[in-house]
Amino acid sequence: MRASAAAAALVLITGCGQAAEYRTPDKESSSPTSSPTPSVNPSYGKLYLAENECAAPESGKEGVYREVPCGDSRAVARVTYRMEAGNAEPFSATSCSETTDFVIDVPISLASLEGTQASGEGYACMRNLKPPHPGDVGGGGGPRIEVGDCVHSDGKAGDVITEAACRTKGKKDGATHRIIKIVEDRFVGGFSDPCDYKADAVFTDNPMFDSDPTKNDRVLCGKKL
Repeated sequence: MRASAAAAALVLITGCGQAAEYRTPDKESSSPTSSPTPSVNPSYGKLYLAENECAAPESGKEGVYREVPCGDSRAVARVTYRMEAGNAEPFSATSCSETTDFVIDVPISLASLEGTQASGEGYACMRNLKPPHPGDVGGGGGPRIEVGDCVHSDGKAGDVITEAACRTKGKKDGATHRIIKIVEDRFVGGFSDPCDYKADAVFTDNPMFDSDPTKNDRVLCGKKL
């Protein structure tokens, strides 16, 4: 997975309703006649973007972040959770907390900053130091759609939809539905309504990768805005 601010893709299934590798800093002592070697991982952290450390976007490089002290004027977000390369558990949207604003792909950032090939895995879940917070309920971002979040849908069966900030209602590609209920591990079909007839539309995690397209990890019940 190569994630940065990723919006979850979903599919409208019915119009329901009433019917890595990292580099540690060289710890060479400097002398009056020598200059310290530049590094993307300075001495204030042995692990690149460890928990509670801060990051700043690299100018001119989308999705690339440099570790900086949290008191630095360039710092924009703090690491809330760090997954290192070789972790037994694969990274997924649920690895981060619900209030995560975006995710940094550590190998991609390191490779870009150091001019090397990206290798291994490693992710940092980030929370902005200042508002806005897309990961908050209704904010339009974060690792996964939750109850209270909003989505954009064109209202067509099979339409791939995306999360959108609730405040964008009425704008082009803005929010069209608010999620009022989520049902885990539910079969779609039959005579039962997973949303108890309280939703205007029912969405599901994209079933394209499922061997059985009628079974989905989550069913999301949407109320039209």
